[in-house]
Amino acid sequence: MGKIPFILAFMLSVLSSSFMATLFVESAPNITTDQSALFALKTHLTRDPQNLLETNWTMATSVCNWIGVTCGSRHRRVTALNLSGMYLAATIPPHLGNLSFLALLDIAHNKFHGSIPFELCNLHRLKYLNFCNNSFSGEIPSWLGSFPQLESLRLGINNFYATIPPHLGNLSSLALLDIAYNKFHGSIPFELCNLHRLKYLYFLNNSFSGEIPSWFGSFSQLELLRLDGNNFSGVIPSSLGNLSKLEALSLYGNNLKGKIPITVGNLSNLEWLFLNHNQLSGSMPYSIFNISSLHVEC
Repeated sequence: MGKIPFILAFMLSVLSSSFMATLFVESAPNITTDQSALFALKTHLTRDPQNLLETNWTMATSVCNWIGVTCGSRHRRVTALNLSGMYLAATIPPHLGNLSFLALLDIAHNKFHGSIPFELCNLHRLKYLNFCNNSFSGEIPSWLGSFPQLESLRLGINNFYATIPPHLGNLSSLALLDIAYNKFHGSIPFELCNLHRLKYLYFLNNSFSGEIPSWFGSFSQLELLRLDGNNFSGVIPSSLGNLSKLEALSLYGNNLKGKIPITVGNLSNLEWLFLNHNQLSGSMPYSIFNISSLHVEC
């Protein structure tokens, strides 16, 4: 008789373990989680003039075959979402933060609006984020600086305002930073000096003020620097002459004064130099004319 309770206990233990394993599998994020996140985006749409998502994002086909969606070959999870130029209008649902394998999120050239939901901070695998040419507003959230793999951050042509959060200086892999054509103001935070891998920097057409930081000269990989259309004052820092890979430098439309530093002549790869519509004085340094194929507007 003593064996019966033991057998019952053993069977209950097995059933309990099986139930917990099933529960774990069902609750663990999978392609169904990704599907639910994308369906949430679809329900947030207020404009889809070509009916691209309406007719394509359905239960009839696999998520991995949906337009704009790419899945990884190993885990079959959504790794890229590219809805660029589809003329969509919507707010971003917080559910997109559940796309935990997402490396690319490109919704440029649409009419997305509102603020960026906090839940997107969970997308730790992000490498490319493109929100350009939409109608987003509000401040850049500080948690955007928490993506260690992010290589490209494009927020240009929106209605973002306030100052640049210093946390963006934590984006150690960043090669491209575009916040052009917004309503940012104030000075450039010192923490951005940590972005040693920057190649392309677009700060044009905002309301930045103060002096151009001398530490910009430490961006040894920089190929393009656009600071035009702001309220920068003071002199052009001579440290910009350290940017040996620079191909384009645009500072026009600010309140810069003084002479053009002679160190600009060190930029042997420079092809475009725009300095007009400032308060610069003196003549062009002779060293600049030693740069072949240089186009200058002063």
